[in-house]
Amino acid sequence: MTSSSSPDIDTVRTVFGHASRAPSLHNSQPWRWRWDGTTAALSVDPERLLPATDMFNREGVLGAGVMLNHAEVAWGAAGWQTRVTTFPDPAVRSHLASLEPVCPHDPTEPEQLLGDAIERRYSDRMPMSEPSGWQTTSQILEFIAGRSGTTTTFLDPAASAALHQISAMTAGFRRYDPKYQAELSWWTAGPDAGRAGLPAAVLPTTLDRSRIPIGREFPAGTAGPAGDGNDEAMVAVLSTTGDAATDLLDCGRALSAVLLECTAQGLSTCAISHVVELPSARAKVAELVGQRYPQVLVRIGCARTEPPPRTPRRPLDSFLENSLADDTSDARRPG
Repeated sequence: MTSSSSPDIDTVRTVFGHASRAPSLHNSQPWRWRWDGTTAALSVDPERLLPATDMFNREGVLGAGVMLNHAEVAWGAAGWQTRVTTFPDPAVRSHLASLEPVCPHDPTEPEQLLGDAIERRYSDRMPMSEPSGWQTTSQILEFIAGRSGTTTTFLDPAASAALHQISAMTAGFRRYDPKYQAELSWWTAGPDAGRAGLPAAVLPTTLDRSRIPIGREFPAGTAGPAGDGNDEAMVAVLSTTGDAATDLLDCGRALSAVLLECTAQGLSTCAISHVVELPSARAKVAELVGQRYPQVLVRIGCARTEPPPRTPRRPLDSFLENSLADDTSDARRPG
């Protein structure tokens, strides 16, 4: 039974359904929530991990961090202040965080703007134009990522050229990795309610893909066309001082904040992770930005094309468990 200061289950379902628009590696959505009437417990869903792509499960935890921040934003937009505790039980490392809606309130304008950004945000895998007002935007992004203990490095033209080479090297290595290629094909094989993944309509054609020298080499899609010209997006590298699960979760929250802020400003974004998945490539990125643990990169620019179709999301009941319903069901069973 929920207390008078706790949201009802319909509100809980609506908010977490909203937050599930969070991006993740190949749209794998590697998170689970368990609601006990007052608090939601977050963990990684081991069945949604990609061992051939994300061999150290870094991106699984990072994706859960993105979902955590999306949930905080969604609760704020719904008119609830939240209390978040990360790794509340040191003995249970699979329990990444607890989120408790503690106080209803009238949502502020910033909360509403960021909540709306959840619905409008998408991964723009097409070539972009240079972002407007970049000097101011970059300072804002550096600030909001820093609140989660994450350092943001923006690449200049020389560093971007070096990153192009790292990306090409990574693509060359991955081309001869049959397990990686099989996993990539499975997650881009088409819409599937249980799988989610990336349909062809959100992936660039072979021609447009060639105009994005730091994009992951996905199978050719049907999105676009994006017109003439190569990608002019700016690139931000998000790094942490450590490489533990706590750092990854914090970086995921920072990534979410960056993506939503850019969306609120009318900018397009696309997270990039393939250049930090292989140890050799990641070491080169670390040297490039002068940070020990680069975790994820983001392309930021102005869209040249209309938003693609929305990528599918898992059914709510596949990732949100209501322990109260389980308790009620148990109570009704004969002894």
